[in-house]
Amino acid sequence: MRTQRSRSHLFVQHLRPEARVPPDVSALEAVLASLYDAGRQAWPEVPLEEEAFLRHLAERLLPGDDVAGGLAAMHAADLYLACACARGEPAAHAALERHVLPRAAESVARVRGADAAEVLQLLRERLLVAEGGRPPRVADYEGGGPLVAWLRAAAVRTALNLQRAEGRRARAEEDAEAGPLMEAAGPEADLELDYLRRHHREDFQAALTEALAALPTRERTLLRLHLVEGLSLERIGAMYQTHKSTVSRQVAKAREALLAGARQRLAERLRLSSGELHSLMRAVQGELDLSLPSLLREPG
Repeated sequence: MRTQRSRSHLFVQHLRPEARVPPDVSALEAVLASLYDAGRQAWPEVPLEEEAFLRHLAERLLPGDDVAGGLAAMHAADLYLACACARGEPAAHAALERHVLPRAAESVARVRGADAAEVLQLLRERLLVAEGGRPPRVADYEGGGPLVAWLRAAAVRTALNLQRAEGRRARAEEDAEAGPLMEAAGPEADLELDYLRRHHREDFQAALTEALAALPTRERTLLRLHLVEGLSLERIGAMYQTHKSTVSRQVAKAREALLAGARQRLAERLRLSSGELHSLMRAVQGELDLSLPSLLREPG
């Protein structure tokens, strides 16, 4: 049976610098034992040596923390599971998969257009696979809040990063296709853009009108309030009971969705190549800011 001295001594050895250790070692010993027991009781099917848990626990208290206060606020059962996952314990991975990840996945549904299955697969890889000599990222969980809340934030962040990466990749592919066309034009590029702008203005207006009609009512309303009524983001946020930064993101997303819809309709209408379509969108995109307010004023 472990002595009081060995358990607390092991824990103190692995604390970060400047941690304030309580003078009553016997009280610390009892707390450490109860935290480890909490993890074993919550996850009886997940094996984890006490020494490994105590080291993991000590290393996650912040420098300068009061040890007693930090331990009292610790989500020990969640930290136990995260520690076992970081050590590559298959039973811990299975428990995370069954009991925690499905709850974290609920947050991905709030990210419009996100593929939950793809996001979760990427999240699993990042959480549970060591890279470049560093431990799996699940080891970054410090136990200060529920593990499911930490994973929900990680899932949403992964979904947003994935969408941004896909957007950058798509733009890079378009630029790569359009680049040779524009370079070949040389000094005539501006003349080509001007020709596209004048020749396809009506096509763009029609595509923009159709794309605007296809937008959800909420997104059209946000654009109308901001661009036609001239309401500030803060005022719109007060109307919808949300922060102005959220409104700003929603307005930007609505504008992006509108351009994407117009682009799709132009592609279908004119049957252009990707490079030609890219050049056309460059030419007519300035029309958006001129046309959109008048279109939003129209009934319906």
